[in-house]
Amino acid sequence: MRQQSREYITILFICGFLAINYPVLDLFNRSWAPFGIPLLYFYLYLVWLVLIVLLIIVVEHSEIREPSEPPKSGATRIKGFSRPGGDSGMPDPPESS
Repeated sequence: MRQQSREYITILFICGFLAINYPVLDLFNRSWAPFGIPLLYFYLYLVWLVLIVLLIIVVEHSEIREPSEPPKSGATRIKGFSRPGGDSGMPDPPESS
């Protein structure tokens, strides 16, 4: 995980902590009920959802993707094993004597 992503996660934690602490919660402790849900509960679930979505976005963008390496020439992977030579999974032809 990159350092910048760790910083974003820390910022999200602090913002989430502040968003669900007393002074801010008191602003939403009203009798108004949008969609029939008390405003405080609506606010808490909305903050929770937004924090989860933002965390998912930060983590998805923090993955360090390494370019896939092509297989080495002269070796073929067969069922988890590497065998020198041979381009297919067919057994080697019998040797002529």
